[in-house]
Amino acid sequence: MRAVPPAVRSWGPLLAGFDLTLAALFVGPVMTWLMLTAAFCLLLDGATVMWERAGSVGNLSTHRQ
Repeated sequence: MRAVPPAVRSWGPLLAGFDLTLAALFVGPVMTWLMLTAAFCLLLDGATVMWERAGSVGNLSTHRQ
């Protein structure tokens, strides 16, 4: 199995989330609810991948209180 290129790993979920959000306008209420839930998960995944690639986002070992 080949590795996924980093650009696809970060932009893929974001584009899929936006596509699902737009497609949800043209389906019934139950499918809209399911598609918007999936879109939110994909957008959250894409955003966290981009934050991770941006550099030092901090974690439990680097953030001391």
